[in-house]
Amino acid sequence: MILTDGVHLVSDESEEEIHRFARKIGLTRRRFHGKRKGHPHYDLTGEWTRAKALGAGAQVVSPRRIAEIARRHS
Repeated sequence: MILTDGVHLVSDESEEEIHRFARKIGLTRRRFHGKRKGHPHYDLTGEWTRAKALGAGAQVVSPRRIAEIARRHS
């Protein structure tokens, strides 16, 4: 599942899933931050990226939930 806290876009399943979703909503790979920068995620900057992510089915969760996923993937 694709999740967001409004700032970060993550997958609770796989890195491949997050890349597919990002391509679908028009995010370039340069917005991706891999494990060397914490946990695999894309940054959502600007209202249009948040709106596209939500429109494509990303589920809103708390920053705490994003941190839990990050710990699992590190």
